[in-house]
Parts: sequence; structure tokens; C-alpha cells
Amino acid sequence: MKNINRKKQLFFDFGRDYEADFDNFFFSRKNKLLKSELENFLNGETSQNIFLTADNGNGKTFLLNSILNHKHMQDLKVIYIDVALLNEEKNYFIELSDFDLICLDNIHKTLKSIEVQIFNLINQCKNSSTNLLFASGKHPNDLNFLPDLVSRFKAFKQYRIHSIADDDVTECIKFVASKLKLNYSQDLTDYFSTRIKRDFLSIKSTIQDFDKFLYSEQKQPTKISAASFLKDYS
Repeated sequence: MKNINRKKQLFFDFGRDYEADFDNFFFSRKNKLLKSELENFLNGETSQNIFLTADNGNGKTFLLNSILNHKHMQDLKVIYIDVALLNEEKNYFIELSDFDLICLDNIHKTLKSIEVQIFNLINQCKNSSTNLLFASGKHPNDLNFLPDLVSRFKAFKQYRIHSIADDDVTECIKFVASKLKLNYSQDLTDYFSTRIKRDFLSIKSTIQDFDKFLYSEQKQPTKISAASFLKDYS
């Protein structure tokens, strides 16, 4: 059984981010409750089922992977599956009910042929100690799935990863910069805050790419170098 599960983990490895860290996810003010609930989830002794909804770019995949990588999960059997990649008519989820945590990502991209399999997986895990953490770009109410499957989703604890509000952008830039050990002036932070996309992944990618730009061009982090970088950045 252990070998079978190991093979499954390798098969489903696509999309797995082993560098994602829970402490590196920026929880804006509207997401503080979510942070608290996920911390309870990580520290919980009883099994839980959670359904996360998030718009594109708000970090649901990063967050799922950061939970899988958490120190509390190190000695547990966990698995990440991007449902969007499942496109064959075979039983993908057989013998997963003995895992401690199953993360299914991109639920909203589930093919019709996979819906029954997810329904059966939920039923198999109902009387086990398995935790289910599902993430989707759509709320269960907006999914055109089998009614029984939607009903199962609605029985999960429901949380949304809220978008970063305008008044959170500056704090998010500071957060990302500090995690990357970058020293930005307030002027530079304010400059980026009015010219950057309002989602976590875009902010993170922009700051990382700006740092690479500075290194390659041998420039200092100033408003002038930021303007030069953003001129051709998309």
C-alpha cells in the first residue's frame, strides 16, 4: 500500500510547489479570519473539510502548497492534485482515503467524467481521519456540477481568499520586500503601489522581477530605476 501511495504522489506531482511557505503568504485585513481558521486547521486534532474560493491571482495554489509544506505536515501522508490536469477516464482517487490530507486544486475546472470520482472520494473519507482541502475559482453555488457533489461541497467549511484592497497594496509590497530581504524606501514602495496589479501573485512576481532587473543592470532600487523597469514590463 505504501508503494502504491508513493507512486500516486509522484504521478500527481505536477503543480506541486515545495518552496511555498505559509509564513510567506500575505494575509490582507479581509483575510485575517481565513489565516486564523487555517492555523486552527493546521493545529486541529480532528479531521476537517475546507472549501476555498479565490479569483485568479489571489494565491490559492500557493496557499494550498504552503499548507502541505507546513512543519505540522512533515510526518503525515499528504497529496496535492490539480484537478484541471485530470483528463482521462480512469479512477484517479482509488486508495487515497488513508492519506492525512488531500488537497484538490482548481475544482471549477473538473471534467464531467471526474465529478463522480470526487463525490466518491468525499464519501470514502467521511468516516476516516482524512482532511480534505479543496480550492476553486468558483463558489459551490456557481458550479454546474452534479447536484449531489455540489451538496457535498456546501457541507465543507467555506472560506474566500479576498482580493487585496487598494489600502493593503503598500503593506503587501513591504511584506514581499521584507521576505526577499530587500530594502525599499517609502517613496519607492509608494511608487510601485500606484502602478502594480492588485493581486498577491502579481505583486510578488513584479518585486522579484524588479530585483533581477536591478541585478542585471547594476542599478539601485530607486523611483528612476523602477520607472525604467516598468516601462517595458507586462
